[in-house]
Amino acid sequence: MSERRGGGCTSVLSMLLVLGLVISMVVYLSPGLDLGNLRRAVYSDSSAGIVGSGGEGYTFMQVTEDGSPITWGCQARIEVEVNPDGAPEGYADLVASAVGRVNDVSGFTFVVTGETDDREFTGRQRGPVLIGWADEEEVRELTGPTAGLGGASYVIGPGGGARSVGGMVVLDTDMPTGWLGGLDEETVLVHELVHVLGLGHSDDPGALMAAENSGQDEFTAADLDGLDALQEAACG
Repeated sequence: MSERRGGGCTSVLSMLLVLGLVISMVVYLSPGLDLGNLRRAVYSDSSAGIVGSGGEGYTFMQVTEDGSPITWGCQARIEVEVNPDGAPEGYADLVASAVGRVNDVSGFTFVVTGETDDREFTGRQRGPVLIGWADEEEVRELTGPTAGLGGASYVIGPGGGARSVGGMVVLDTDMPTGWLGGLDEETVLVHELVHVLGLGHSDDPGALMAAENSGQDEFTAADLDGLDALQEAACG
């Protein structure tokens, strides 16, 4: 009897070992599989960026354990969908211009694929990047002076590497605009799209990626250095 039970335990242990190997392969080959904390989402706020990450004048939104920035795959085609509810007049041209500006300097490629009724701005997972407009009642993080939010969801593989797989940008419908103390909405959208790529805030008040906008609307050397670092991490 004892020999039979021992043989049965050996068989069970062997089956568990095989099952464990299969699960490990699934996680490795399909990092988007929803298995607990393998997936994380980050969104920009007043303190976006890991302190001490990056280089002079720029930070990264998130980094891996070895300090590498988390961004999209090399030559990734980052699909974007737009929800037009609450959008300003001429929003299609606004989005196209902002996307074009980011594509021109970043080495990444956002592609607007169409419109959607999706409004899942928080807790987004794998899929197209969502661009939309909302107020603080719908997205509480827009309370106060926050003009927009942006970030990416990402997956972590068993080896500790990570890559972005989805994301969102939401702009405040109550954003002050106009030449008298207002914000340029296209600049805000560009800023948030760069967050989606993985770049955090800059400590240079003149940088486009500074936490507060005081009229700057062009990329600085620090901004471009940060984007180069993301591209190197993606394709290095």
